[in-house]
Amino acid sequence: MTTKKIRNLAALLAAAAVAGGAAAWYIFGSVALLNYETGFFSALLVVAASSFGYWQMVHGSAESSPHHELQDETERIDDRFGLWEEDLPQEQDAAKVLKEERSRLKEKRPGLKSLLKSAKPALSLYRLGAYAVLLYAVYRLVSAGVFDPIPYLAGAGAAPLITAAALWRMNRS
Repeated sequence: MTTKKIRNLAALLAAAAVAGGAAAWYIFGSVALLNYETGFFSALLVVAASSFGYWQMVHGSAESSPHHELQDETERIDDRFGLWEEDLPQEQDAAKVLKEERSRLKEKRPGLKSLLKSAKPALSLYRLGAYAVLLYAVYRLVSAGVFDPIPYLAGAGAAPLITAAALWRMNRS
């Protein structure tokens, strides 16, 4: 993404924050403005942290080379359980073949290491920190007695929707 696109996205989000906040304040009052802006910026922080974590994951995987041979896509689709990888002699017992295939499939199951590797982007410190800020913001609004869920959800929904729509439009042209 170029710097110009990032600036355009930031300007659009700033305009949405101002316009949405002004509309919330004009229609519902200052409490709605506070809730809208809190929801908007906390959700925007989550979107930014998720995007940065995803960028880091993609950037890191692009620099490393694969440590395994990639299987041909048609072979993977045609023989997804690997039943035709080896030619079996005709005199083998069907029960024995079934038992061997079950044990082979158990070996191919993803383990804890692959689970942790795939969960790494979801559990990034940036993303967890952004969610902590979001929860803290809601906690502060509730403890102050000014939490209004409608403007808060409008702001929290506007940030990711505007970001997604703007990125989709930028990538189409």
